[in-house]
Amino acid sequence: MQTDYLDLFYCHRPDKTTPIIEVVQTMNTLIQQGKILYWGTSEWSAQEIMEAHMFAERNRLIGPAMEQPEYNMFNRNKMENEFLQIFKTVGLGTTIWSPLASGLLTGKYND
Repeated sequence: MQTDYLDLFYCHRPDKTTPIIEVVQTMNTLIQQGKILYWGTSEWSAQEIMEAHMFAERNRLIGPAMEQPEYNMFNRNKMENEFLQIFKTVGLGTTIWSPLASGLLTGKYND
């Protein structure tokens, strides 16, 4: 990629065979090495994000700063319900994907 570091590194969809503890430790190491500035998650559940934050806090590591959930008129639960406690307690930035429901909300499939 010909860059010295990444501003934000996403861990896309949790790997159920890799402990979240290992993910948090690895992301913290990459931050300490100057390879990434922040790390985030994509399509993680609120429980998985909170587990990452709690482990990071207990061990003085850096937890995820962002989540990339699907959010549109048809998929609202994560943002409007599941993540509310995270927003209130630890803070979390978001970058939404599929705001137009893969084009369904544009009317392109009306024919």
